[in-house]
Amino acid sequence: MDMDYENKLVLAPMVRVGTLPLRLLAAEYGANITYGEEIIDHKLIKCERRINEMIGTTDIVEKGTENVVFRTCHEEKNQVVFQMGTSDPVRALAAAQI
Repeated sequence: MDMDYENKLVLAPMVRVGTLPLRLLAAEYGANITYGEEIIDHKLIKCERRINEMIGTTDIVEKGTENVVFRTCHEEKNQVVFQMGTSDPVRALAAAQI
């Protein structure tokens, strides 16, 4: 999906604060595009996708734990930018398929 940045308000990428609550708050205050935290491919490969029906989110969770690495919801569809850090195309593809 292509994103148009012209005349948009953007919540810039920030370390340890690009979480779902802040992204939703930024959108409520007018942000058109919000960035999640960068997650490294090595970590993503060790994760699984889970649907959290209780709170209506899609979570990327470390396997064998309840540690949520990334959380999103329908309200931020088409406005959140998921950032994956990588230096290897094979690992990047494996991580992107989570």
